[in-house]
Amino acid sequence: MLISNQSDIINNKNLLPGLLKTCTLGYDGKGQFVLNNEEEARELKIDFDKEYILEKKVNLKKEISVVITRFLNNDFVVYEPIENLHINQMLSRSTIPADIDKVIFEKAQQQARLIAEKLNYIGTMCVEYFIDKKNNLLVNEIAPRVHNSGHLTINTHNVSQFENHIRAVCDLEKVDVKKVCNSEMINILGEEIKTYREKSYSKNEFFFDYLKSEIKEKRKMEHLTKIKL
Repeated sequence: MLISNQSDIINNKNLLPGLLKTCTLGYDGKGQFVLNNEEEARELKIDFDKEYILEKKVNLKKEISVVITRFLNNDFVVYEPIENLHINQMLSRSTIPADIDKVIFEKAQQQARLIAEKLNYIGTMCVEYFIDKKNNLLVNEIAPRVHNSGHLTINTHNVSQFENHIRAVCDLEKVDVKKVCNSEMINILGEEIKTYREKSYSKNEFFFDYLKSEIKEKRKMEHLTKIKL
């Protein structure tokens, strides 16, 4: 629900406990406020000149994402679902394969394809899903771009999400995509990068330094992909 003032929250307390999110620049937990009850809503001090939405909390089991590339001829590459773990509202780890049943696996891919078609989207995009305790699949977010959770495709597949994005937007030939291994990807944040830059890695570990000019707290500075043989 769109929120424009404190009264909107209090008058819709059936949405509590919930999560209040800014409508712009609300990534990585920024501009998000957990509201457990009406009292917390009354004590909230934010600038309501900005637009917010209020979402009721869902009793979640896990989050997954599906990376998909749509080409100009309506052909698709759909990667298998990736399981994501968040810490402090930021993506910490992504794992392939996801620990989900066949029904959720196929439904997540089908819905991602349908969304890309309805949006007439060309290129790589990501659909994030919540799976609740009753095993319902709920679309959480649509990211019209290559996505952090899909970075592991650089190592897990013969064609990564990045290459497929270029192939799609430049109308290049689609290559058959095959998974070559399973893996776990870890995001490295802020000052952690200093430690990881000094580490040695095995042949099954791949360190990607983004070479950002400034280190900031909670900023994604790099990722580490560990291949599972």
